[in-house]
Amino acid sequence: MFSSSRRFQGYLAGRTAVLAALLALGALSQARLQGFSLPFTWFFGLTALSFAFTAVSAAGLRRGRRPSPAWLKAQPAWDVGYATVLVFLSGGAFSPFASLYPLAITGAAIVLHRRGALVTATASSAAYGLLVGLQAGGLLHPLNPCPLPEAAGAKILLQLGFNLLAFYAVALLSGYLAEELRRADQSLQQARDEVLHLEYLKDAILQSLGSGLVALGRDGRVLFHNRWAEELLARAGHRLAAGEDLARLFDVAGGVRNEVSFRDGQLVVGYSVSPLQDPDGSPQGHILIFQDLTEVKRLEAELGRADRLAAVGRLAAGLAHEVRNPLASLSGSVEMLRQTLEPSGEAADLFGIVLRETERLNRLVTNFLLYARPGRVQPSGVVLKDLVDETGFFFSQGEGRTGFTLENRVPEGLALRADPDQLEQVLLNLFRNSREASPDAVTVTVDAARQDGGVEVVYRDDGPGMEPAEAERAFEPFFSRKEGGTGLGLATIHRIVQNHAGTVTLDTRPGVGVTFRLRFPDPEGEEATP
Repeated sequence: MFSSSRRFQGYLAGRTAVLAALLALGALSQARLQGFSLPFTWFFGLTALSFAFTAVSAAGLRRGRRPSPAWLKAQPAWDVGYATVLVFLSGGAFSPFASLYPLAITGAAIVLHRRGALVTATASSAAYGLLVGLQAGGLLHPLNPCPLPEAAGAKILLQLGFNLLAFYAVALLSGYLAEELRRADQSLQQARDEVLHLEYLKDAILQSLGSGLVALGRDGRVLFHNRWAEELLARAGHRLAAGEDLARLFDVAGGVRNEVSFRDGQLVVGYSVSPLQDPDGSPQGHILIFQDLTEVKRLEAELGRADRLAAVGRLAAGLAHEVRNPLASLSGSVEMLRQTLEPSGEAADLFGIVLRETERLNRLVTNFLLYARPGRVQPSGVVLKDLVDETGFFFSQGEGRTGFTLENRVPEGLALRADPDQLEQVLLNLFRNSREASPDAVTVTVDAARQDGGVEVVYRDDGPGMEPAEAERAFEPFFSRKEGGTGLGLATIHRIVQNHAGTVTLDTRPGVGVTFRLRFPDPEGEEATP
């Protein structure tokens, strides 16, 4: 855009060119006209002063300052004064330097537009008319180093009228052109602003996309990428830079939707590839769009697990009701027979086996019912540290008498609203799972913290851990690694946490133990003890 500064810069460049031409003309004329040193001395001195004025004006632009309105108006005023003095030094009415007035008017149109051109034309007419009038009346005698016509009679009036008409004609024409140029500048600036706005909008859209976007050249190397693409690949452990070949990470030639896993399956990225074409439809590369599907995959697995758990839960509930009542009758009848018959030897052993297996079957049915119908949540204020201590003490007196160590790192006073009995069942199942998975000994650590409008309980042990395939099925009912296990311990934990509108996740690798993260919503931030 030709702003006022750019126009002023061009104006000063034009003045410098005119002054340089005048200096060359003055030097040539002085060489030809010997004996007229006074006019040329004034000429060179005034031209040098005009050069200095131009240099001062240009210095302000180099410092980055925009010219003030007063300083802009001073420019044509200086030009008119300079032209008037040169006219006086070169003969007055018929001086060839009268042609400098139209140049001054044109310059005024450049920096001050139509109004400036008309004002400068009026000032030029007044200065030139006053000088010619004084000359015609014999009151002023301009210097005349060159032979010029005498300033008298109708000839001088004709010269004056011609020049004044030329001044205003130039003012009207240059003013019109200046206004057209200004309108063109405004239209161009508006168009540039719109283009810049669209460019900024495009960049903002691309950078704000919730998906990674990468433009690849024909050779598969990166031409452009947005911020999310860089962040997502950084999480995958790959640095994205211009010119990098992504064919080693993505199947860019496939042109279909696909998925790729990073960090041993901890990050799942879904992507699609589309052709990148120029306006003529010629292929220029590919557009790669990808996004993080890790949470989606987790939710899909969670939903599938929930569906399976619901189906099994309904089956377990029905089976428990059908089995438990006859089981109680069977157990009672066997006990009565043993008391009546008072068997001994092998018969007594058989009666003992029947009663033990009946009791085991009863525990299995009880676990079914606990999983299928864990009971209605009856929330109250639960102080987590106290609950962990009490449950750990209870467990250490029974199944955890040996080889079980509990480290309770829950902060003092941290509490949430939950069902204390069901939370105790969750902890017991976790303790039992850790102890049974560790043949020698196990150390369990329980920590908790308030975050994101809820409470997260982190349970860790230093047991043998699980294989990835086992971890994927850990919360499924009836899945157990232990011989004789029911596979309902972790499934019951999952159901109880779900009933509290929470989530439970498992992080484990072989040889490094397990980490369970149980997140319970608690927007009110319960802190009171129950």
